[in-house]
Amino acid sequence: MAHTLDGRLATVLTALGRLAGEEVLTRLPVLLADIGPDAAEVVLPGAGHVPLRCGEEVVRELRLPPGAPLGSWRLFAAGVGALLETGAGRARAERLHRLTERLAGQGEDLDLVSRILEGVVTEFGLRGAQGLRDRCGTLHPEARWRVGDPGALPEWSAAERSALREGQPTVREDGLLLPLAGRWRTRLAMWFTAPPGRAWSPHDLDLLGAMAHAAGLEFERVQLTRHMAALLRLQENLLALGAEAAYQPLLEEALRVIPGAETGSLLVREGGVFRYRAAIVHDMAELRDVTFTLEDVRDRWYGLGLEAWAAGVPRVLVRPGQGVHGTSYTRAGVWVDALLPSVYGIAANVGVPVLYRGEVYAFLNIDARHDPHAFGGDSVEVARTFALHAAALLRETAQRARIEEAARTDVLTGLPNRRAFTESLARQVAAARRYGQALSLLVLDVSNFKTINDGLGHAAGDEALVQIGAAVAGALRTGDEVFRWGGDEFAVLLPHTAAAEAGVVAGRIQTALHARQVGGLPLHVTIGVAGTTPGEDPDGEALLRRADAAMYRAKREEKGLAPLV
Repeated sequence: MAHTLDGRLATVLTALGRLAGEEVLTRLPVLLADIGPDAAEVVLPGAGHVPLRCGEEVVRELRLPPGAPLGSWRLFAAGVGALLETGAGRARAERLHRLTERLAGQGEDLDLVSRILEGVVTEFGLRGAQGLRDRCGTLHPEARWRVGDPGALPEWSAAERSALREGQPTVREDGLLLPLAGRWRTRLAMWFTAPPGRAWSPHDLDLLGAMAHAAGLEFERVQLTRHMAALLRLQENLLALGAEAAYQPLLEEALRVIPGAETGSLLVREGGVFRYRAAIVHDMAELRDVTFTLEDVRDRWYGLGLEAWAAGVPRVLVRPGQGVHGTSYTRAGVWVDALLPSVYGIAANVGVPVLYRGEVYAFLNIDARHDPHAFGGDSVEVARTFALHAAALLRETAQRARIEEAARTDVLTGLPNRRAFTESLARQVAAARRYGQALSLLVLDVSNFKTINDGLGHAAGDEALVQIGAAVAGALRTGDEVFRWGGDEFAVLLPHTAAAEAGVVAGRIQTALHARQVGGLPLHVTIGVAGTTPGEDPDGEALLRRADAAMYRAKREEKGLAPLV
């Protein structure tokens, strides 16, 4: 009898196996009724009969007839339970798959993570969930990525943080830490708070891992799109700046887009040395007047060899203060055989040669101060891309700056021209007005230029202008500016200088010219002086008119120095 029952129960299991998971419990009573009077009855749980389980949950019970073989029915119940669990797993997989499909192309939606968390919490009957972001090696909760009641977040161990970086989930008694791992180092994660005793099957972990991987890839795509958009904005902004003004915003953008970055610096090559042109967080007083030889930067600090250097390959160092030796520097002309002190506070560094047409133009340092594992493949890839764009931007900016500079430069003397004078006069007047400072202006005219030009030829006239420009520039103080105003006239702006002091400067110019000759003829200039006093509201056009008038009065009086105005 038992053997016959076992055969009939096996037939029922075979029929149930052909059904969709949600149909098993519906069809089970009908199929059991067909096997005869010794069949069990399917009832709701709670009466203590043979349980039908789906995972850990009792969903129905089998009430057996008197004398029924308990072993056979228990085996049957286990078979039905396996079918129920398989069906439930298949249905769960389909629901999670639909949830995963919603990720594609939707990473810009900041609420997407919350919806994923809600779906998982509902599907697995969890207490709550919290989205996390890795910052400086520490997991920080994102307020907008919180669902249900995740409770207080656990303290993650070093091993758990390491597993997270490698894209491995961590199962704990109180929940599941699930990394959103795409191609690169994990920087986003989900924490699911589970009720006591919640077990995670390998099938569940596989399903969640597939969903998390899809989410990680989508967010990496979004980050890449944002990085490209940032580089385009940067290009538009930097082209309006000169090369010097472009260094700091370029570094700031690098820190925004390179994953794991906290601080950084930009070394620009000037001849045979590299000099700091931008830094963020570093003590600029420490970096001021510091230069490195090409060999120190390339062979000791970078250290990947000539081929990698010439290809612009990014290099990652962990705790460079411990691993780099022999790197020296020069401060204000004094050689120092040591690392800069700030290097010892760096946990990790990405160094990227910035190339343009095969030549290293600059070197970008991106630092992490706290997390030695901050930089992953994503950091290296973004740093490489950023350096390629930065090189083109810096070169284009420098080229535009050279063009602009050429438009403000006199070709013959190399001095700033009248256009540059007009711009500088406006700046100096605005500064003098703002800070209540004095400002003076000298206007110079070459007294015997016609004699030299007509008597000795145009080449001699050109030589006279070059010598006068050099003599005037050599007689000025730091901060003073000389311009070739046009023809045989020059102008000198003297910030922080009242008229009386300007007269002294004019005297130095005459002295500097005293010993200069062209073709045996002395060089002589007539100088007009005009100035304001501290607190006086300066007017650029009025100052220019006064200096010009003073110069013409001096010409009429045949004196080299006009009376003070």
